[in-house]
Amino acid sequence: MFGNKPNDNTPEAPTVANATPTRTRKNMNNQNKNDITAYLGPDTRIEGTLTFESSVLIEGEFKGRIISEHGQLTIGEKARVEGELTGGQITIRGHVEGSVTATERVHLADHGELIGDLTPPSLQMDESVTFEGSCKMNGRARKPNDQQRESSEPKKAREEEIVDAITSMS
Repeated sequence: MFGNKPNDNTPEAPTVANATPTRTRKNMNNQNKNDITAYLGPDTRIEGTLTFESSVLIEGEFKGRIISEHGQLTIGEKARVEGELTGGQITIRGHVEGSVTATERVHLADHGELIGDLTPPSLQMDESVTFEGSCKMNGRARKPNDQQRESSEPKKAREEEIVDAITSMS
């Protein structure tokens, strides 16, 4: 019973290649805001409301509302999203129809398409984007005494690495 002798009735745990360790509740509370906490793949079609706190990458189709006060939302190159998007930082590489509101910034990235209203405090727009609608800069950028946040450059590089890795799997 207390020895090192294995119990013959205990089934072996399955082996999974490249498995990610399970996060405990304590680790989840301490995870980096930039870690992707939800991924909707290219073959995914969802209709409804998505709320999150950290970071979401959408590569499939989504229709409805996406809500996050300070989270990071990335709409992938092949994604098609229709509805109302609210987040801290929003990057659009795919197709979005609807209203987009950010509390920190919006990046309309290469070949991204936005048809609708845009309300960010900060906007970055690449040359090859399609934007059809209105933009109202809401001026709610961070104040100097707000808690210091990481530079957006490492986030941008990390986003591009994630998107490149996902694209290479296809």
